[in-house]
Amino acid sequence: MSWRDILGTEEPTTHNSHNTQNTSQTGNSADIANCAEQESKLLETLATVCQHLTITPKEMQEALAPEDIEAWRKGEVTIGALSAFANALAQRREMDRGKRPANYSHPATCKHCGPIWLWFPGEVLGCPWCWNRVNNNPIPRPCAVTCADCEHFKRIDHPHLGHCLKGEPEAVAGIWDTDHRFCERYYPNTKQGEK
Repeated sequence: MSWRDILGTEEPTTHNSHNTQNTSQTGNSADIANCAEQESKLLETLATVCQHLTITPKEMQEALAPEDIEAWRKGEVTIGALSAFANALAQRREMDRGKRPANYSHPATCKHCGPIWLWFPGEVLGCPWCWNRVNNNPIPRPCAVTCADCEHFKRIDHPHLGHCLKGEPEAVAGIWDTDHRFCERYYPNTKQGEK
């Protein structure tokens, strides 16, 4: 009786068993080199469009959809379009941190966010800052707000005092409801009669 019979193996094992775990690569070395060259060209292009921005070419590449990268390889996406996307991505990242973009120079009002900064004045039903509100990120305010008008204000057994449910700084006794503050956590109270 052989050792294969004793161990129950029917097929002889290969001498290079460590190589059997590696998946075989499809394509030849020219295809792999071409793919690496295209990757390098893409990163060079992204490095150009990300210059002077707060985003890296690799982060930009990760944000692009595979079909966008394929369209770029075919010449269907211009450097101008990639540059615009990079600027928008960098701006969104800064906004997520509660930083106001330079072109957001007009006070406006969003139905859901309250007083906000936009690139035009007026009232809107939704705004770019809504993403911050949904993700619990700060929103810079163009004017002071009152806590009594905020959904995070929790009144105590006092006609004018309460506490901030978001943990904003307050006095020992609490926050006076009509005090004006530049609060990045302010959200308009949409519940009627609960002030």
